[in-house]
Amino acid sequence: MGGNLKNRILAELKDQEVLDLACKLIKIPSENPPGDMNEIAAFIAEYLSEVGVKIERYEPVKGKISLIARIGNNSGKELIFNGHMDVVPVGDKSRWEFDPFLGEIRDGYLLGRGASDMKGGLAGIIYAFKKLVKYEKELGGRLTLVCVPDEETGGEHGTGYLVSKNIAVGSSVVIAEPTGMDFIDVGQKGALWMRITIYGKPIHGSLSPYAGESAILKAADLMKELLSSVTGLKPKVPEDMKPVIEESKKIAEQLIKIKGIGKILDHATINFGIIKGGTKINIVPEKCELDVDIRVPVGMTSEEVASHVEKIVSKYGGEVSYIEKSNANYTPPGSDIVKIAAANIEQIIGIKPRLLVQWASSDARFYRGKGVPTIHYGPAEVGVIHGYNEKVKAEDIVKACKVYAGIAADYLQ
Repeated sequence: MGGNLKNRILAELKDQEVLDLACKLIKIPSENPPGDMNEIAAFIAEYLSEVGVKIERYEPVKGKISLIARIGNNSGKELIFNGHMDVVPVGDKSRWEFDPFLGEIRDGYLLGRGASDMKGGLAGIIYAFKKLVKYEKELGGRLTLVCVPDEETGGEHGTGYLVSKNIAVGSSVVIAEPTGMDFIDVGQKGALWMRITIYGKPIHGSLSPYAGESAILKAADLMKELLSSVTGLKPKVPEDMKPVIEESKKIAEQLIKIKGIGKILDHATINFGIIKGGTKINIVPEKCELDVDIRVPVGMTSEEVASHVEKIVSKYGGEVSYIEKSNANYTPPGSDIVKIAAANIEQIIGIKPRLLVQWASSDARFYRGKGVPTIHYGPAEVGVIHGYNEKVKAEDIVKACKVYAGIAADYLQ
């Protein structure tokens, strides 16, 4: 019954229809910031209302709107299709070769802000969901579509809010984030963002460095020590993830094209993103603030790294406050959703996908934090994500949509 159901569902999918939807989504500006999702949320709700689906709307903060639609029943598993409606700002429009909100297909590519991240994938899950409505009585469980407003700014008012309230958590999750057709994302590093404050002793600048104590010079010494120490920490990678990490290191080198860059996946990384210090050119600085971004690999917790950093900072008489703390997270490679996704990618597209751990973070951490197996899979041109002239192959949007439909049919058979 399941195979037959899948064939019938796949026969319903029309290439041009999903591409038309993707074009329309890009034509609706949904930059975040500012993050007002009213227009795009209204469009999606209207689009789904054509098949009589009830839409749940959540808005914990003005403009941060999440939409939820459900089909099927409570008798079995629940598969979540998750996608974010927001996109990063377009930046300097004069540097685009086309209108950032063009939403047209030219030379085989969908063009516009969000084409890869992630309105191509968003169109795929919305369209697949809409076509599955016709078959909901044959589903052995529930399919839930979740469209969220703020993944690009941390996700706390979208997926984070919904999961914290146990709204649409599911038993497995597919997020249509950009991976490319060849990869399934099963994990990601954690993020430890902090502000370090270092103090000095101010005095007239003409007496430096023989009198007073410069907070900026102390901060410079601290940065050198943290750079060496944090990147030298060794994670204890779980056995089932060791092959995935090693494969991901090779993939990172292929994508980023820097020899040895794969070490970012089994080492902590550290970036000193913002430095603020001093009050006047002729005063020895009394205070220096460092905004620091540390990414934590699988096999190491953010708390372990935070404790390590605090011990070093204390030697300099400094203080640490935290902006964000999230652990690395992953879905075991043997999980049903991973195996079902891989089988459908191979069957429908003819590609044997490779499993990947990402160096960035996403809304997947909220689901995985609840123990829910979660994957990323979506169309992408990785080199233009968040950049100018964003695009994605039109055929990959269609392929991904078919994979989403196949995953739902098999998972909920």
